[in-house]
Amino acid sequence: MHIRSRDFEIRVAPVRLEPTLPIVGCDPFVQMDSPITHLHVHDCLELGYCFSGHGIFVVGDKVLPYQAGDVSFIGPTEAHLARSAPGTHSDWIWILLDPVRLVGPSIADVARLDPTPLAGPSFPNILSGSEQPAIGRVILRMIEELQGRQPGRDSSLRALTWELMILVHRTAPPLQGTTPRHDYERLAPALQTLVNDYASPLRVGELARKCGMSEPHFRRLFTRTIGRSPRAYWNDLRLRMAASLLRSTDRSVLEISLDVGFETLSSFNRLFPTHFGESPRAWRKKGN
Repeated sequence: MHIRSRDFEIRVAPVRLEPTLPIVGCDPFVQMDSPITHLHVHDCLELGYCFSGHGIFVVGDKVLPYQAGDVSFIGPTEAHLARSAPGTHSDWIWILLDPVRLVGPSIADVARLDPTPLAGPSFPNILSGSEQPAIGRVILRMIEELQGRQPGRDSSLRALTWELMILVHRTAPPLQGTTPRHDYERLAPALQTLVNDYASPLRVGELARKCGMSEPHFRRLFTRTIGRSPRAYWNDLRLRMAASLLRSTDRSVLEISLDVGFETLSSFNRLFPTHFGESPRAWRKKGN
């Protein structure tokens, strides 16, 4: 099913899960760097494991860099999209499941299986493989079980799902409410433009026209819904893409700053520490 939001499309993609074992996936997927044309929403939990490459996820109002070894955790309430860094691709495996139906009948604390509250502005949908290695290990074990046919496979998948949900709840920050989907859909054409053209100059008036709003109304709605101004979101997007490139390529800091749309190296060097707490060179060295 498609939901139109002016020139931007949000695709609602139902997933057919078997009643007896509501979990599918494990086909390799290559994420390219081509421009984003739509968001999509599933009616179940989507898990992903990045085997190689790097790029960004946009989940609702959040811009989240990813790299090899990271896990994505995206519930049924959040529209999302991914894009590999320019000139690269990344390799993923996705798992789609309903934890409540998969494990719930045998678990007393069934509320902990519900992925719906694990969403919103404060929830980090990309879980770092280096910071959360236990979560990464569980996902890899789930992939092994789904790809194989060992005795006790179904029971193992249920146990691993229960372990995963416990670990994610433990690491999740205090949760806030999710962004109202109606407001988010109204801003979707602007978000699409920012994600695809983040290296281009920011033109707030043009973004407002794409959403069919006056510029003052667009600025108010954007700030209220996204939690920061259009310029702050644009800068965040450019800097997160730059951070991903610094960690995963040997291109110079100057080249990367120009690639993500900064006119001067000095402005890039000045703004980067405000987001990451250290200079671009220190960030790169720390990750190697």
